[in-house]
Amino acid sequence: MSELAWLLAGLLIGGCIAVTVLCCVQINRINNYEQEIRRLQQKLNDKI
Repeated sequence: MSELAWLLAGLLIGGCIAVTVLCCVQINRINNYEQEIRRLQQKLNDKI
């Protein structure tokens, strides 16, 4: 019975860590896209 409890605890902790890492990666990608959009807008404004 204690093995099952440790398994569930490990899955819960591992799942929380995985979700946290994936959220950080997604936030980083969004920031990169926004930076690229700002760069392209500045480039477009410089031509006008």
